[in-house]
Amino acid sequence: MCTFKPYIDECGNRGWLFVCSKLNMRIVPRSFFKKYRVHVDYIILRLRSRWKGIMHAHVVKTKQFKFHAFVSYAEEDYRLACITLYRKLIHLGFQISLPDKDFVPGISKAEQLLQYIDDSKKVIILVTEDFLKSGWDSYVVQMVVTHAFHNHRQKSIIVIIKDGISVERMPKDLRYIWWSIISIRWPENEENMMRFWEELFTSLQLD
Repeated sequence: MCTFKPYIDECGNRGWLFVCSKLNMRIVPRSFFKKYRVHVDYIILRLRSRWKGIMHAHVVKTKQFKFHAFVSYAEEDYRLACITLYRKLIHLGFQISLPDKDFVPGISKAEQLLQYIDDSKKVIILVTEDFLKSGWDSYVVQMVVTHAFHNHRQKSIIVIIKDGISVERMPKDLRYIWWSIISIRWPENEENMMRFWEELFTSLQLD
């Protein structure tokens, strides 16, 4: 239990002393860090990148992005993301960043993640059943949302939903900002693919 107790210092001044058990003092920092881990990571990575001269504070309207979009996906969705989606978007004239294509082995994934998100005008999150089971991709979603709000870029997030997944099953960080993101359903049949690509094409061109 944490309590306040009367306290008198060496000079006779009276006050109140906040007293907490050692057990509580150990639990509070851990629970706090677990809850705000991504926010803490984001600030540390942001400062580290600025010290290195890699990432700078930009006004979004004047920033020149290296990529039209960064694509986040579960490892199990490699073929869907890196072959089907990537090849089509490249064919349509977009520059796309992918972890499997651009991440360099031996360098922190979190640091590279933030860098490529910052270098991309949009972030596409491919949500499938496998994506929802992936712990790392939960981290990615939180990092994407944190970056968007820190840089006033909420409308930069595009969510592609597959496997008939309902909005209620989306990661909570996405549900909280659902009003500001673009969501597109992956068609269940080939007849609707043309409309899907047109909708994605238009979304990637939006400011």
